[in-house]
Amino acid sequence: MRLLEYLLALLALVGLVATSWWGVYQSPQNAANLQAHLQRETSAALKAAGMDWAIVEMDGQHAVLSGKAPSPEAVRDAALIVLSADGPGGLIFGGVTQVENAADSAPPVSPYVWRAEKTPEGKLILSGYVPSKAIRKVLLAEAADLSDGMVVEDSMRLASGAPAGNWQGIARMGLVQLDRLDFGEVSLVDTDLRVSGVSADPDVRAKVQAEIANVAAPFSGEPIIRGAALWLARISDAKLIFKGSVSSESERREILTLARKHYKSEIVDEMVIVDQAYPGWMEIVRRGLPQFVGFQQGEMAFDPESAGFIIVGDAPPSALKYLKEDLAAVSGPYAANIAADPHLPTVASAPLPPTRDACQALLDTTTIRFAAGASAPGRDSGNAQDLLAAGIHACDAALEFSIAGRGDAENGTDADMALGQARAEAVIAFLTAAGVDGRRLSAIGYGADVAQQSIDSPDAGSADQVIEITVLERSE
Repeated sequence: MRLLEYLLALLALVGLVATSWWGVYQSPQNAANLQAHLQRETSAALKAAGMDWAIVEMDGQHAVLSGKAPSPEAVRDAALIVLSADGPGGLIFGGVTQVENAADSAPPVSPYVWRAEKTPEGKLILSGYVPSKAIRKVLLAEAADLSDGMVVEDSMRLASGAPAGNWQGIARMGLVQLDRLDFGEVSLVDTDLRVSGVSADPDVRAKVQAEIANVAAPFSGEPIIRGAALWLARISDAKLIFKGSVSSESERREILTLARKHYKSEIVDEMVIVDQAYPGWMEIVRRGLPQFVGFQQGEMAFDPESAGFIIVGDAPPSALKYLKEDLAAVSGPYAANIAADPHLPTVASAPLPPTRDACQALLDTTTIRFAAGASAPGRDSGNAQDLLAAGIHACDAALEFSIAGRGDAENGTDADMALGQARAEAVIAFLTAAGVDGRRLSAIGYGADVAQQSIDSPDAGSADQVIEITVLERSE
């Protein structure tokens, strides 16, 4: 009997030891096991929510959230996801008890750009920035209601920097007006709303133009609506296509000769000759076509009945700048409305985004030149300016840039330094028009003798002048 008692006592002791071992080393509530469990759950929850930017590290039941978030709202959303990743959280339920925010949110986007495109087939494409997931959901729902079952493509991204006021309401208004057109595009750049497109119905054109032109402050509206094109040039898939009618064979030959001079890819001629002349229309073709053929894609359309010329599409910033300059000098019976957007070229950069040293090396490959005495870059530096804007855009958003312009004279007079300053400011004006945040840019001018000491260029001191770019940390 006593032996049995000993055996039972021994079994109880073994059970107690096993239970203690399990509690200390194997139980899910063991500190180490619980931390590992929460690490898996929180990481999986962030991944499932599409928050690839977010990194979570567990310290017991305490979570530390890091990474570079697209907006402050994204940080808040990630924190809530982590907090509820394993149930209600807290000590009682063995979940996350606290989330410490060590994440960086991206600086406000400037300019703040949102777009919606309606294709001739009826497809809606939404892109650009939105202030919140809630607004994104509202815009997608509005687009779905307007699309009549057609595909709605969503390329929108969260970002801070939306202007104050009823941004959501203005974007929704743009979608409603776009739905009335046969096809077209809405763009909302900060507070500037632009609706461009085509409608064969003159009443629709008038209605859309009136409503967009009367957008309430602080927003402003620009309608650029046309009817059917009498003549158009279209760039698509590395091909330049001419459609519509011209009044003579000489007009047709002149257009094709001009195109072959400036466009090096395939040209397709579908123009027909009709016995109806429009005096003065060719002047805009002569001045505008050489820059238009530099667009990545777009249309240059002539509608004499409703709008004159409308030019839309995506263009390198330099082509867009010079197109506006050239057409501003044209006088005649027809207007030229430009509803194109700057589109930066792609630059090779590694790592992404380039840090200070990598960014400096990237920008050092670009040289912008000025003719002697000129305060604006020569047009032969247009591509270099495009690449500079693209390079700055690719660099880390925390970096800033000093734009130094050099004058012509060796004696560094006040007038010469002023010329250098004007050159630097001209480059900054180009960069801001190309979409670079002007708050990241600063201008400085100095004389040629000073510049020669810092610019490693065989052309230093020559008639062609150079801009120097210095990449700075925000603290400098």
